[in-house]
Amino acid sequence: MRVPPGARSAGPRRGLPVAALASVLLLALALLGACGLPRSSTPVQVPADDVPYGLLEATATATPSVTPGVPLVPGTIYLADAQQKLVPVGVQVPEAQAVPMLQTLLNRLAVGPSDRERERGLVTDLSPGSTIVLRAISGGTASIELQSGGQDPSPNKLPIAVAQIVTTATSIRGVDRVAFVRDGTLLPVPGLDGSTTADPLVAADYTDLLAPGQPPVDRTVPLPGSATATATTTTER
Repeated sequence: MRVPPGARSAGPRRGLPVAALASVLLLALALLGACGLPRSSTPVQVPADDVPYGLLEATATATPSVTPGVPLVPGTIYLADAQQKLVPVGVQVPEAQAVPMLQTLLNRLAVGPSDRERERGLVTDLSPGSTIVLRAISGGTASIELQSGGQDPSPNKLPIAVAQIVTTATSIRGVDRVAFVRDGTLLPVPGLDGSTTADPLVAADYTDLLAPGQPPVDRTVPLPGSATATATTTTER
């Protein structure tokens, strides 16, 4: 029977054979697998070497290394503004006893300001390559050795660098004074008035150096007990 033009046949429509449909489905599944879609809803840890584009690289050298499972607590370091006034900067440090906690803060101070802190106009007067080593904490006094990386701070910046270390160290409760040492001997350091002293220094010695309008800083409380010093970090510029 002739079918008029434009009319649809009432007969059955022909589709793809079953074998062809199966081939299409297999091809689609293969393409999905090639795109890296997971085959299960369970999270899978990917080896670090297989992660592309450096997605696991550190985003800032100012971030301290953290042991998994160790909680972080607020800490404080002191940087300098454009007027060479001290500005407290909040950082996160692993909760620990006083010695490793203070060494972590000193490491962070040695790294210098992060990109965000530089955008705020903050700098450090510590010379590039400096290492700040905590030798001991005894009777509330932290014995600290400042090791330069071959380039000492300029005479007009050294008092600010000393102030940065003293105020950062005494931001931990139980650390009330800082004595600078070298090879086990007290080291005289310059004061803001141009004089030098080997006496332990306290945060109150630098009250006039604080930038105006800064809120009061809560001292960080370390865990009780004693511990040995941790690894140090040098200043990177």
